[in-house]
Amino acid sequence: MPRFAANLTMLWQELEPFQRFEAAAAAGFTNVEMLFPHELDADRLASTLDRLELQMVMFDPAAGDWGKGERGLLALPGREDEFAETVRAAIALATRLGTSRLNGLVGVPPVGVSREAARDTALANLNRVEPLVREAGITLLVEAINNVDMPGYWANTVDAAADLVQTVDRPNVRLQLDQYHAAMAGEDAIDCLRRYFPLIAHVQIADVPGRHEPGTGTQPIEAFLSELDRLAYSGFVGLEYRPLVDTASSLDWMRTMDLRP
Repeated sequence: MPRFAANLTMLWQELEPFQRFEAAAAAGFTNVEMLFPHELDADRLASTLDRLELQMVMFDPAAGDWGKGERGLLALPGREDEFAETVRAAIALATRLGTSRLNGLVGVPPVGVSREAARDTALANLNRVEPLVREAGITLLVEAINNVDMPGYWANTVDAAADLVQTVDRPNVRLQLDQYHAAMAGEDAIDCLRRYFPLIAHVQIADVPGRHEPGTGTQPIEAFLSELDRLAYSGFVGLEYRPLVDTASSLDWMRTMDLRP
């Protein structure tokens, strides 16, 4: 089975951010991920990871003004320089932390921007920053996010996200497959996994509905994980779910499936 990473934006939400790292280590995790670690003190973050022997395997660069509804800059015309700067800043932090994956959120294009114009912008941005991430030895990820949870998000299906990756056609621009978002968009996550496996460099899971831990909904997550194993997936699986119970108890599904953090 693949290696698991605790998503510290979703898990242990009752704790302060740095306490979540402590909790993850205590639960047996050696790998973590989160949305925006640039919001934390970089010195304390680096020392915390080092002290707890945790690896930050993936995080998201800044995604614009979240409070005003922005959900990424990749496909937003007129924001190209800002997107490139967020990637540069993320590369600097990733290099310091030893992180090899960055998830560049595609975003919600403003009213009046056509899908074609948004796609052209996303492709231009990916091609612009590709040399930067390549030189740093980092993989830039593109993720599909469903329009139920995030209305207007451009890459609302795995097919749309994969199209960007395939068009750019660079080995360090890859697909992040979130099984939850695929299911919420009406896609079969296992089918997506099989069709796009050569493109996939990071995976996340959560059950549907509710985005809770595996076993609380209808998704065949054990079969999904078994398919990852059959395909010899060598990356990480991020546990990006909101626990229906306390986080420690929400990990019981791993013990039921005889899995380890």
